[in-house]
Amino acid sequence: MRVLLTHAWPGNVRELRNIAERYVLLGENVAYDLEQLMRGSAAETAITLPQQVDCFEKSLIKQQLELQKGSLKKTMEALGIPRKTLYDKMRKYGLDKSHYK
Repeated sequence: MRVLLTHAWPGNVRELRNIAERYVLLGENVAYDLEQLMRGSAAETAITLPQQVDCFEKSLIKQQLELQKGSLKKTMEALGIPRKTLYDKMRKYGLDKSHYK
């Protein structure tokens, strides 16, 4: 919170929105270190497009698992993907439905 409040925000709301989006998409890759993300560190700039897509996809699946309380049927319906695809992606990202009940 301190980092957000003490930043000058020269880009105003647009800059804040950009930081918020990057935090959601890339936070895991920078250990959710907001200062590092705002500095535009090498860790953030080195992430490839496929890595960013994977981060975003994982966050969407996690969000739905939380909202659906671990129900795979409701999660796959909400995401509009087949059951096998959901299972494959959960395995890929190391997600376990029992963590969301």
